[in-house]
Formats: sequence, C-alpha cells, structure tokens
Amino acid sequence: MNPSEILSKKTLKTCLLIYVLSQVFFLIYIQFPRIFHCEEFHYVPSAKQFLELKENRNFEHPPLAKELMAVGIGIFGDRPIGWRFMSTMFGAFTLVGMFLWGLVLFQDLEMAWAVVLLTLFNQMLYVQARVGMLDTFMMGFLAWALAAFTLAWKFSGGNKLYAFTGLMLGLAVATKWTALVAWVGCIALLPGKIKLKEAVLYFGVLPAMAYYFTFIPFFFVQHTPSYSFWDILYVMQANMLDGQMRVVSAHPYMSSWTSWPWMRRPIWYTYETVSNTPTLIRGVLFIGNPLIMWAGLWAILSCTWTFFETRSKEAFLIIYFYALFLFSWAVIPRKLMFYYYYYPAGMILSLAIVFLFYDLKKLNPKWAIVGLRAFIVLSALIFIYFFPILADLKIPYSQFRQLMWFDAWI
Repeated sequence: MNPSEILSKKTLKTCLLIYVLSQVFFLIYIQFPRIFHCEEFHYVPSAKQFLELKENRNFEHPPLAKELMAVGIGIFGDRPIGWRFMSTMFGAFTLVGMFLWGLVLFQDLEMAWAVVLLTLFNQMLYVQARVGMLDTFMMGFLAWALAAFTLAWKFSGGNKLYAFTGLMLGLAVATKWTALVAWVGCIALLPGKIKLKEAVLYFGVLPAMAYYFTFIPFFFVQHTPSYSFWDILYVMQANMLDGQMRVVSAHPYMSSWTSWPWMRRPIWYTYETVSNTPTLIRGVLFIGNPLIMWAGLWAILSCTWTFFETRSKEAFLIIYFYALFLFSWAVIPRKLMFYYYYYPAGMILSLAIVFLFYDLKKLNPKWAIVGLRAFIVLSALIFIYFFPILADLKIPYSQFRQLMWFDAWI
C-alpha cells in the first residue's frame, strides 16, 4: 500500500463507516448521568456563557472545546445530550484518526482495523466520548494531526500534509495547552525533512493563527471595557498561565504520573446510590482496559527493542509519542494531576500492541492474525465486563465490588 492508496476513496468510505457506527454507539445511554459529572460543572456553564455571549468565568483554559460544546447545547438544549453531543462527535473523530494513523504506520487494512477495535475496547475513549471535557476534543485534533504528520514524515510527503498537521495542532492547543507537547514533539522531528521557512510557516505561523482565531468570540462578549487585541494576544494567555500554576488543594483522586501506566489510581467521574434503593449504584469510572493497558506496556518495551535492532520507523514513532505524552508530566509544572491525563499516551498502546502482531506477521502470517484476533476478542469481553461502570448503568452493589479488583480503584 503506497501513500496514494492510503488517501483513496475506499479509505474515505471506511472512515465514514467508522465515524457513523462509533458515534451511534457513543450516543447510546448518553442521558446518563443526568447531572454534571467530572469536570462538566466547569465547562458546561462556560459553554453556555459563550452561547449567550456573556463574560466567561473559565479563564484557565483556551476556548475552543467550550465553544464546540456550546454548539451542542444550542442544538439540543441545556440537557445531557446537549452537553455531550459534540464529545460523541469528537470521540468518533478520534477513532477515525486512529484508524488513519494505524493505516499510515502499517500500510495494512487489517492492522488498521485492529487499531480501531483496540482503541474502542481500550475503554478510555468510550468514557471520554461521553463526557463534556476538554481532553476529548484535544485528542480528536491530535489523532488527525499525528496521522497526517506520520504520513508526511514517513514518506517525505508534501507541504499540504505538514500544513494540515500544523492546523490540527493549533486547534488542539486551542482546546487544552497539554497539546503543546505534541506540537513541540513534531517540531523536533522536522530537521532534514522540510526547509526552515516551511517549518516556520506550517508549525509556527499557521498553528498560532488557528489558535488565536478561536478567541474571536471574545470580541462580541458583553464585557466592560470591550476586549482588545492586546487582551487576547497577551493578557488572557498570562491569566491562563497563572491559573494553571496556581497552587490547589489536594483531591481524593489525585495521582502521580508514575502510577498511570500501572493503572493504580483510576478516577470516578461520578458515583451515586440509586434513590430509595441503597443496594443499587450508578457510576462512571475512567479506567483503561486492564488487558490493553498492561499488555501495552510490554508492547512498548518490544517496540523499543525492535527499534534498536532494526531502526524501524513505525516502532520509533510509537515509542516516541508514547514517551512524549507520558514523561512530559515529569516536567510540566502542574500541582494536581489525575489518571485521565494519561489519556493521549494510553491511546497509543493500541498502536504498540498491533505493532507486535504486525512484526510477527512478517515471520508467521497465520499465527499473527490468529493471535491478534484472539487478543481483540478477549479485549472486547473485558470491555463488556466493565461496561456497566463505563456507561453509568444501574448495578447491584455486590457487582460493583466484584469490578473493583483493587481497593485503590474505589
């Protein structure tokens, strides 16, 4: 499969199929929980303020994700489907982006479909696609950015791909500053690939323009005095930085980045006892699929070994972006961290696992495919096992206790 085949009409049809099926799936039970959960109590009111062009109180983060959420609220109203509809869209966009990324890396349609299924059964995407949070939108833009970047970098692609990458990175940063990690990571791989002038244009000017474009609604917000260009260019950015650096109090679900790969402290987005029925509970736990999370670590080590042996571009890109998303938290000056910050790194584990079978396929195609399909089926069964506490379904307390493999998960 060459680059032109990757961007063929067949690929476009496959992307459309993945998008439609996944968004329909994400929309099932979207009305639960009926109250704000996790950080929705920050971002839904902020989205409504954008919709009403009122002063926005959530100054700690860029505006794009909240503006997109406002679109959903404007269409479906101030209710759960309105708060979360755009998240289901970007969850589906993320899955399509992961398909394209897998297709570019492996140039094998079956392997790309395996990436889709493992990403879906990963559990992280499912939960994030059904909650009004910034990370959902950020990962949607990042998946497309990294797929385009990989295609351009791996095959010495044209400027259009790098321009698209820069645009997606700028929009990703406009949802959450964490995306700066991917931006810097892409820039670090550019030397020798494109000219300096082009790098400045596609990874400097274009992303910055995309980022600041999302602040345009502030010019129409009811604010005295009206916001100026200087306010948007500098003052708001300084306020965001101050908000991110501010010391905050401890949280019962806070965790260290060193614990995330082992899934030692997942986070409950919501947990409640069903009214008048104390033996029933509802909850949404942001937790990865244990098989994919833990096998993925072995896959990352295997990718690292393969890279040092063969200098595989595929192995390099997988370990590079995984390490970038994880180890950046060792230097990001964030006072309070949670397991869901592992979301971008965790998503790459599906690529690492598929790479193991992709590598094995070169030696023994039959057993590689059998092993990969068996792994996908087992991952799906574990996803079904955890599904009640991913979708906020009513379950007996006894079942909840069975799902809590470790006390630290409670």
